[in-house]
Amino acid sequence: MKIKKERQMNMIKTLRNVSCAVAATLGVAATVSAAANYPERNVTMVVAFAPGGITDTLARLVASELGKATEQTFVVENRAGAGGQVGTEYVMRQKSDGYTLLVAASGYAMAPAQKKVAYDPIKDFEPVALLGVSPNLLVVQPSVPANTLDEFVAWAKKEGNVPYATAGVGGANHLAGELFKAASQAPLVHVPYKGAAPAAQDLLAGNVPTGFIDVMTIGPFLKSGQVKAIAATSATRSGLYPNLPTIAESGYPGYDVSVWMGVFAPAGTPKPVIEKLNSAIRKALDSDTVQFRLQSNGIETQADMTADLFKQYVHNDVERWEKAISTTGLKFD
Repeated sequence: MKIKKERQMNMIKTLRNVSCAVAATLGVAATVSAAANYPERNVTMVVAFAPGGITDTLARLVASELGKATEQTFVVENRAGAGGQVGTEYVMRQKSDGYTLLVAASGYAMAPAQKKVAYDPIKDFEPVALLGVSPNLLVVQPSVPANTLDEFVAWAKKEGNVPYATAGVGGANHLAGELFKAASQAPLVHVPYKGAAPAAQDLLAGNVPTGFIDVMTIGPFLKSGQVKAIAATSATRSGLYPNLPTIAESGYPGYDVSVWMGVFAPAGTPKPVIEKLNSAIRKALDSDTVQFRLQSNGIETQADMTADLFKQYVHNDVERWEKAISTTGLKFD
């Protein structure tokens, strides 16, 4: 009887193991099948900023190309606020199926180092694809009596409490301003907006005299003479403005605050879906239409940036800003 009972128990265990193996196989098969047919309906790309800025513009360019390639509609939805955190937190709560994506900027990696946020940039999202990298520019109204960085600092110290506009709290524009303020001791006062476009509009309207704004958003107004560029925030000069010096070469070595834009999916999104999206986005970025817009606006792309490489890129940036902000002791509102 004892032997018979042991045989029955072994058979039950074997059946359980087989059932688990079959379930796992079916699960993998279902995931692969879902990825093969993805997307089967509309995909929402949530931009964490207001319409008209660099992140929004890139999202719409890529969404259009993705729609053509997949014969599905990629809908761009703006959820601005709190320097990108409103849109980020919204996408974090959505299903991990690839049908709701986040289009964020480098503030995604910077904000957690500055203050408590509701998301973990490493654990709560799957990085999908890098869209592009661009410098910010320190720009001023034409009436500001400064054409070089030294002249700008001297003017700011004479004026006192000079407001500067950015796309929001905690983003690359904001960090660029605060790091420069700390290094130069210029008395700058941060004025955050819900995106680069409204920040640029207030600068043009004369409501703020200066700002740190990305190349794509502010570029047309530089060409028309409505604003002046003082310096670029990147480590090297912008290919679009080769005669514009960087802050680093103008007396602040090591200064480098570029802005990147990328696509993310909620954590748990199947790997095959992530890889399919990454491949489609890279092809979209390589299209003649998108490349023309990117190059004419000084935005650089990396054609070989796989999803895994972008994941490492984001992780490195999170660590970089944690260290930088901790070391400098900067405080953000």
